[in-house]
Amino acid sequence: MRMLERETLAQFGFDVLEAESGEQALEILAKRQPDLVLLDVDMPGIDGFEVCRRLRQRWDMTGVPVIMVTGLDDPASIDEAYEAGANDFVAKPINWPILGRRARQVLRSAQAVRQLCELREKQGAVMRAIPDMIFVIDWQGTYLDYKPGSVRTSVRFEQRFLGKNISALLPPDASGLVQQAIDAALLSGKLQSVIYSLPLEGEIHYHEARVVPDGVDKVVIVVRDMTAEKLGEEKILRLAYFDTLTDMPNRQSFLEHLDLELQRARRDNIRVALLFLDLDGFKRINDTFGHGAGDTLLQEVAMRMKEKLRAGDFVARPASDAAAIHFARLGGDEFTVVLTGIEDTQMVGQIAARLQALLAMPFLIGDREVTVTLSIGIAIFPEDGEDAATLLKHADTAMYHAKDQGRNNWQLYSGAMTVQTAERLAVEADLRKGLDRGEFRLVYQPQVNAADGTVVGIEALIRWQHPERGMISPAQFIPVAEESGLIVPLGDWVLNAVCVQVRDWQQRGVFTPRVAINVSARQFRAPHFLDSVAEIIAESGISAEQLELELTESILMDPESRQVQGMYRLRALGVHFSIDDFGTGYSSLSYLKHFPIGMLKIDQSFVRGVPDRVNDAGIATAIIAMARSLDLDVIAEGVETRGQLEFLRAAQCPRVQGYLFSRPLPPDEIEPHLRRGSIALPATASAD
Repeated sequence: MRMLERETLAQFGFDVLEAESGEQALEILAKRQPDLVLLDVDMPGIDGFEVCRRLRQRWDMTGVPVIMVTGLDDPASIDEAYEAGANDFVAKPINWPILGRRARQVLRSAQAVRQLCELREKQGAVMRAIPDMIFVIDWQGTYLDYKPGSVRTSVRFEQRFLGKNISALLPPDASGLVQQAIDAALLSGKLQSVIYSLPLEGEIHYHEARVVPDGVDKVVIVVRDMTAEKLGEEKILRLAYFDTLTDMPNRQSFLEHLDLELQRARRDNIRVALLFLDLDGFKRINDTFGHGAGDTLLQEVAMRMKEKLRAGDFVARPASDAAAIHFARLGGDEFTVVLTGIEDTQMVGQIAARLQALLAMPFLIGDREVTVTLSIGIAIFPEDGEDAATLLKHADTAMYHAKDQGRNNWQLYSGAMTVQTAERLAVEADLRKGLDRGEFRLVYQPQVNAADGTVVGIEALIRWQHPERGMISPAQFIPVAEESGLIVPLGDWVLNAVCVQVRDWQQRGVFTPRVAINVSARQFRAPHFLDSVAEIIAESGISAEQLELELTESILMDPESRQVQGMYRLRALGVHFSIDDFGTGYSSLSYLKHFPIGMLKIDQSFVRGVPDRVNDAGIATAIIAMARSLDLDVIAEGVETRGQLEFLRAAQCPRVQGYLFSRPLPPDEIEPHLRRGSIALPATASAD
């Protein structure tokens, strides 16, 4: 866990020190002051709560902010974390992409509060250095004595105040408040305090008047200029309600405003629409161009929304009641739009389409043009929920449905989406259990020489034998594994299982050709994945030449330098690399020369169309010719008919794979094919 936290935080620019126990943590803290501390509740020795308490004896929450990492999500544990002095807590399992941003936000919040505290201390020092104005006034409001404080003009204030009534010198509102305080102080015999505003030098200044009885018929009033403090309070209020990056209302402001709109909608019997917006591919922009570019993009998105859809945005204040369209940034690349008083969903769709068109226009970030698309989920009050939390949840669900539909579209919420979401969560939960209970199996499909049927390779494919649902298709669980991050441990299991199987075959004298393993983008980018491949090969004792890692084109578009170096280290060991589903992704040839790629795999969508479809035939032929010119091997997958095989033979495709030769088989059923070393090819025919 510490390793994963360290790697995650390092990617966000943190220098990380580690402690294996609470005692070691205190030893490190005794020597230096960190910017931020992440404490796990369960540690050897004293627990995280006690470490936090001792840390707070030395530094407050702004000096060294603390994030508690805990698997305990009950209210009592959360309360104990905050009572111990934690700034925030993170529940396990940890959402790694969010952890770095959350740590940075906690750090920024602590710094902001510290800056505000320092500002307030400076203001207090200035106020103490400059004497307040002190007045002695009788019960009727006549000035009897005066001690000047901050002199704003060259006029002698003694001559202006003495003998005059407060009503002659102060505006009616201010003089009325002061006179009421005088009456109350003389009647109760206790200190009274009022704050009033005065127009001075073209600005509004706020003053506090503290009224103390002086006998039975007069009072002493100490007047202090509160303008700086008032502005500081407004600044704190703005920090609480507005996103500092985009100057849009934040989540807290959005929820309060939505509650007010829903109250008004119930009273006036009108409908309200909530649009949940998410930028497609924002993480890739962050990873490619840096978080500075990502922040700039978010600012440009917010500015374009506010400028082009002005009606009713509530940027000026959190509780505007005159608007029909309200914007907010919830966090990350998520925005919301609230439409009030809508008549039908057609209008909501028009606004959604307009938002998509608006943000589809390129943004200029530095010297680069960046284009983003938008996925939008829509929930309507009262049909889709009668409170803010339910509407937000359902709009979020609809947005994820828009993502599943290919992104760059908008979707209205329906109850079926919640069912789909629940099913997806159930699959995710079963995936975790399935990994622990060993419910996954591997099957192998032979890859043969197109000319003579010699077995030249096999591809390992994962299958899930669920104890209740039976055999679950990879099309159902692989996307869930990708989204949840379970694809990483699942991929590790596949790699280990393949190496163990190859070792078993070799020990029993079974001919074993090269085994191809699919690697997902998320698995490939996981820290130390490429290093772990070498470790697994070494532990199993098989030859690295036995393994081929099948990558998608998207993996290689923006690789990190460590990944490129890791690929070349593996290739030097003997591991082969191929591009799966070639032609369906970016189809850019520029990356091929930068990586140790040895084979291209023609996607079955093209093979399926040959020889009848001219376009598919042309694409397949072009890929084969290109691979030959680049000295790359090539294989066609999804071969199911004799006509497809004859076409590929004529196009000089050296390797083929598909149901025409064999379906994917468990290890014991594919073993006879391996022992023979070949598969009989179907009789020659032009087509089936």
